[in-house]
This record gives sequence, structure tokens and C-alpha cells, in this order.
Amino acid sequence: MLLGIGSSQDQIALAGDNYTDLIMSNIIAGVMYGHLVQEYYPGIQFDKDYLYGSIMGQLLQENIATEYYVDTGSLIDPSPDQQAVMGVGQGGPYQINNYAADMVSGSYTPSGHALINYVTIQKNIGYTMATAPTQYSKPTPASFNNKYYGPMLTAYFHYNDFVALNVTGKGPGGWQTPWEPAYDNALANFKTLPDNFLDVLLNVAYNQGYYGGLVQSYSSLGATATSATVTQVNAYGSVWGVNDTYKQYPYQVRYYLDQLYDNPIPTTSLSTVVTPSNHVAFNIAALENVFSNVFQTLDYVNSSGTGTYITATQASTAFNTALTQTGVSSTGTLDLSSASDRAQIFNLLEHAISNLETNVGTQFNATTNDQL
Repeated sequence: MLLGIGSSQDQIALAGDNYTDLIMSNIIAGVMYGHLVQEYYPGIQFDKDYLYGSIMGQLLQENIATEYYVDTGSLIDPSPDQQAVMGVGQGGPYQINNYAADMVSGSYTPSGHALINYVTIQKNIGYTMATAPTQYSKPTPASFNNKYYGPMLTAYFHYNDFVALNVTGKGPGGWQTPWEPAYDNALANFKTLPDNFLDVLLNVAYNQGYYGGLVQSYSSLGATATSATVTQVNAYGSVWGVNDTYKQYPYQVRYYLDQLYDNPIPTTSLSTVVTPSNHVAFNIAALENVFSNVFQTLDYVNSSGTGTYITATQASTAFNTALTQTGVSSTGTLDLSSASDRAQIFNLLEHAISNLETNVGTQFNATTNDQL
């Protein structure tokens, strides 16, 4: 879908609960994404609706026919018609094509900034430190297609971009890349600029690449951005009718989220605006179950120094503590399409992730050069 140029190719009918657990797992991964970003850069702000939702938006934009998903299975893409995304170097339903590379060293040997270096996702990633240098020549691992693990892996992919832009930006020899010093200045500015466009900056880094020009331009905008700049960037008019998929991508992601969130969207023209009336009901008991299933695909280093999977009990304990902390009822239902309910969902998941991190004695952005 190109905004102002063409209509969408796929659509999902939300009636019933077929997609609810998939949406939940993607929102959980999105909140983890924000958690990791804030862990690396304390105090940074962003628009939670769009950053937390960006994993789900990416699935809808990059995947082949997400409407084929069936909630009785564990696969995001269960149909033979979708299996092209699992080919060599494709990166699964989210199309994280360069997933095997170390994004700082620029090689396929993990040196601290490859996905496999992250403790939390290493055990389930589908290859080892020893086989990582040749993984780019092999089919995408099956775990990338798992509805509980795939979204979280994608969150780490984007977090790794956030880190890599910072680390490579200045370079070991003191040279500067095109996005510096504007990128550093933008991050500093975003600490005092609520609801900024960090999601747009990071989404063009993913979609176009670091050196394509958009990272530089959005970094420059961010470095001196004010609330007026945010309003300017947020406007669909900035890309409406622009036949450039790289410029369109972050707004395509936002457009899908605006449909889920019941925000006004332009349709046949910028002046023809409709407000969707969706209601994506998050039953809290069901959300706890998905939260538990998501985190059971992830691991940490225990007190004995051994990599071990998070247990259902550990995940549920963290979630139930978060219910008490946030005053959310375990028997209630919150509507993702309601701004106030959505804020409660985000707050609940933020607390649950922080609780789990504390309880297992780790930081979820921890890295290792060892095979766990």
C-alpha cells in the first residue's frame, strides 16, 4: 500500500478472536523494544503508540498475507503460499533480511552486535555461535515463524539498529558517518520532547538502511525538533502521493496502527478522513497467558552461569505483581483501540517486563560472546 497512490493488497477482518493472541504477542514485543531502548539510553522519550506498535505494523507491511494466520497453531505463516519469507536470508515474516550480520563489525562473525549475541534470544534463535558466520547462506530458522518468539526477535533486531547507529556513528577512528552528530543530538533532544518521531527514524534505518539518506535527514530534523516539528513529521501529508517506498514505509506502519487504534486516517484523499471503529479486546487472563508463552521462548543466565529458559511460573509471577502495581483487574478486559485502555495495557506490560527482569536477576539487553 502506497498512501495516496494505491490501495492495500491485503485486509484482516477482526471479527472474533482469531488474531487477538498474535496482536498481543506483537504488542508485548513492542513494549520490550521500548524497554531495551530506554535501558540503553535512560530518559529518552518516544511516542509509545507508534514505537510499541511498530512490530505489529511491520508484520502487516512486510509479511505475505497475514490474514492466513490461524490462532490454533503456533505459526505466524502457516500456509505454503507464505513460505518464501523463510528462504535464504529472508528473515521470516518480518523480513529482517540481514539478521545474521554483526551490525557494528560488518561481518557475519558475531562480535558483540549480532542478534545471537543477545542472551535473551540466543538459545531459541535456531543456529549457534559456531554456525553463525555461514547462517546467511542457509534458510531462515523455523523459530522466526513462531508467534511467540518471532515478534520478540524482531524487537531485538530494531533495538540492535538503535545501538549500532550510535556505535558506528562515531567510529573507532574518530571519523563521522553522515548521520552524526545529528543522530546523537536528536536522541538528546528526544529526552525533553514527548511523543517525538523516534519510531520514524528507526524505521527508515531498518527499511532503507543507515546510509540511504533518510536516517541523516530525520536525525537532522530531530536534533532541533520542537513540538511543531513533531506535528509536521506526523502529518500524512508529508508523504501522501510520494512514490518512494522508503519515505512511505514508517507512515504505512503508522497507518495500520491508526486503524487498530481508531485514530482518524485519510482514505481516498488527504481531505477525506474517516475514524475507524475497531475494538481489539485484550482479556487480561488471555494477555497473561500470551505473556507467559512469549517469555518461555526467551532465556537468561542463571546464578550458576548457565543459560536457561524463563519458566511459566517466573513469567506469571511478574505479570501478577504488575497487576497489583497498576491496579488492573485480572478478570477485566482492556480495549487496545481506546487511548486510555491502551495506556493501561502499556503500563501493565512495562511493569511486568521490569518485574521479570528483576526477578531473574538480569538485564534483557545483556550480550555475550559465548554459546549458552
